[in-house]
Amino acid sequence: MLVDNPTPPSPLQAAWQRFQLAPHRPCFAAGVLAAVSLALWWWAMLQWPQPGHWPAVMVHGLMMPLGVFPLFMFGFIFTAGPRWLNVDAVTGLTPLAAAYLAGIALSLLGFALGGRAPLPGLLLMAGCWLWACWRWWRCIRASSVADRRHAQRLLLAFCIAPLTLLVAITWIGLGDGRWWLLGRSLALWAFLLPVFLVVSHRMLPFFTQAVFPQKLAWRPPLLLNGWLSASGLLALGSGLQWAWLEAAAGLLLAASLAYTSWRWGIVLSLQNRLLAMLHLSFAWLAPAVLLQVLGTLGVAVGSAPAHALGLGFCVTMLVGFVTRVSLGHSGQPLQADRGYWAIYLGLHGVAALRVLVALLGLAPSWLHAVSAAWLLLMLLWAARVLPIYWQVRLDGKPG
Repeated sequence: MLVDNPTPPSPLQAAWQRFQLAPHRPCFAAGVLAAVSLALWWWAMLQWPQPGHWPAVMVHGLMMPLGVFPLFMFGFIFTAGPRWLNVDAVTGLTPLAAAYLAGIALSLLGFALGGRAPLPGLLLMAGCWLWACWRWWRCIRASSVADRRHAQRLLLAFCIAPLTLLVAITWIGLGDGRWWLLGRSLALWAFLLPVFLVVSHRMLPFFTQAVFPQKLAWRPPLLLNGWLSASGLLALGSGLQWAWLEAAAGLLLAASLAYTSWRWGIVLSLQNRLLAMLHLSFAWLAPAVLLQVLGTLGVAVGSAPAHALGLGFCVTMLVGFVTRVSLGHSGQPLQADRGYWAIYLGLHGVAALRVLVALLGLAPSWLHAVSAAWLLLMLLWAARVLPIYWQVRLDGKPG
């Protein structure tokens, strides 16, 4: 009796099947495309300014934090989070990744068209965030592990994202710049910073101890609670323009972050490039917050605090984390080769130059150079990591 053997999938079908095996694959791939697209969009806006109803610099101020980072957050938390909580893996995130990427594209197109055209894209992004928050809440609810503090605090920070998008939608509807200012403050200090702080608090001591077993993991819960409280006060003070609140919260936060960077072993980390990528990024936090404090005290800092936080800390930390996760979950050695290291250090140089442009009021040509350098580095990084997400794991493991 003859038994029909199933037809093996074509190479394209096999790659598509692998692409959907783990949450980080579609989300990271879409995140890389979003980051490169936004870098290209900003470079183009600087080269060929387009007169329109919505100033490109204001769009940039909202779309960068809400466009570059969320897809990577989805990929990371739905890959690592179920392990933290000891719950079933989350699958089927390709539609979420595609929808959020489409929301970014629709928003940028809408801002170019003017009027209320950005609303469909922003609403789609907000809907994606609401679903992600709901799905992450389900993971927390299903967990019986004793320590869920990082997962719970991440959920609180995640919930700020749809709130920020609602504020952005209000700005579009009313055309009142005060809503844009509130949205930008929420995006930077109440959403982006807390998410990265929670992940850093959990993962940096863990990664450091994995490389240097003699280095005990130091991450007291009170430290994280203090950071998040200070971040909330910074966002509140910035949004309401209460300089005294911003200054007080910022000084305490900056001092704590500087001490933690030393305590976590930034000098020791320099012996391992992949680990150093995380620690050197974390070192940007104290200067970024101090710049924000100086701005509240009347010092002319321009957009230096936002770029020290967004480019200096968040983008470099993003590249460090995503590179590590991508290598680890593809079965490759956890080592940053010269190419990854050069891209990473280049991003630090871009961030430092962008901060100097703001502080010194350098000519617009410098801003053009920064945007071009950032775009080039993101393209080089994308060329390294994108193929990983549809390739077979080298170690033969699933995921």
